[in-house]
Amino acid sequence: MGSVEKDISHDHIYLSNISVEKDCHQARNSSDTRRRAIRKKCDIQTEEDRQMYFRRRTLNNASCRISRIHRRTKLDLIYKKCAEYEDLNTKLIRQEGILFEVINQLKEHLRSLVSNDIPANE
Repeated sequence: MGSVEKDISHDHIYLSNISVEKDCHQARNSSDTRRRAIRKKCDIQTEEDRQMYFRRRTLNNASCRISRIHRRTKLDLIYKKCAEYEDLNTKLIRQEGILFEVINQLKEHLRSLVSNDIPANE
């Protein structure tokens, strides 16, 4: 077995895999010194991470609150305009009815004038 372990430790594929694992581990450690991505509460490892996480959560909550206020304001404006247009629509429907009555009266008056002017022997 000693020779098998010796052959494995000197295998170029095995050695290259070890070096890649070390590089990844070193890259992870070096990224810890830089700014890390704290996206979830479970990503928090240090006090600085906790402060960064809660700062981002506070900013996000404020942004959501403002967004909800804007959405409600816009919706209220739409409801107001809708009520105004409904009122305008009922007024226009009434005007349309009145205009149809006037037109029909004028048509009847015109018919009566035309029928009176036509001689009976034609």
